[in-house]
Amino acid sequence: MEFENVVVVNFPELDEIDVAIVQKNFESFFSKISFLNNVNLHLAHKEYAKGGIRKQHEIHAKLTTDRTTFFASETDWQFLEVLQNALKKLEKEVQKKHSNK
Repeated sequence: MEFENVVVVNFPELDEIDVAIVQKNFESFFSKISFLNNVNLHLAHKEYAKGGIRKQHEIHAKLTTDRTTFFASETDWQFLEVLQNALKKLEKEVQKKHSNK
């Protein structure tokens, strides 16, 4: 993934299709918050196997700007869904903060 302002920690191996989906999500996210300056996104991933075959995914997201820091986290069974929902939560936090001005 080619985003210089994105740091990912412990992300699972993704195939070409999933990488393309993740990149589209990042592009969409950054286009919606393009009015912010000096934006850096940090995403940390954890996996939980609770005794079964399936694994639960958790993502902690931190968006830092030159003025503020925003946080969001999400947990679910599908990795891409967790990532998308974490980005949506961050976007809502940014919109809420900037709509009050």
